[in-house]
Amino acid sequence: MKTYGISALVFLMLISGIASGQSTVQYYDVIHNDKVVGSTVVKKTGNDQDFFITLNFSADINFLIKRVVILGKEHARFENGVLKSGSVFRKANDKIKTDKSIKHLGSSYMVQDGNQSHALPVGEIHDNMLSLFFTEPSKVTAIYSDNQQRLVDMKQAAPHKYVVPGKNESTSTYIFQNGQCSRVILKSDLLSIQLVRR
Repeated sequence: MKTYGISALVFLMLISGIASGQSTVQYYDVIHNDKVVGSTVVKKTGNDQDFFITLNFSADINFLIKRVVILGKEHARFENGVLKSGSVFRKANDKIKTDKSIKHLGSSYMVQDGNQSHALPVGEIHDNMLSLFFTEPSKVTAIYSDNQQRLVDMKQAAPHKYVVPGKNESTSTYIFQNGQCSRVILKSDLLSIQLVRR
């Protein structure tokens, strides 16, 4: 019982320490066919080494012949610059499309996709897709994709412009201005949207 009590106390101290750090909130408009169709809010709380990032996404898109309402939530927790846990959850018209998570366990990670789980032996992860909203990845060559649940190569397409390949030839392009993520371009064969910082 004493061990559980000490563990709980350490966890609470860690959480309170992270929560007492700085908090940064960024707001983005979701653009589709030159129209604002939704919003994205990304929040980072903590310091440079220990922090939480949360993302909330909503969009109402007239897609081909039907209306699609997309809701998304993501989170990531870093300790000493290492990803400890993360998740991505998306619904389209009230149907769950993505429900994935990752957790650091000792020397590897455990990833879960719905009811399926497996080990991901990649050592330590220092950057994921959420961290791109706050740090320009000028020296990063590979990044953890929460949706693909693996490390993917990232390429610098131009100064301050970085492309992350996705599934089925889709791409996520991050554009930075004055060290800040000013725009994200999400492209697939069916849909193209942009997140433009306000």
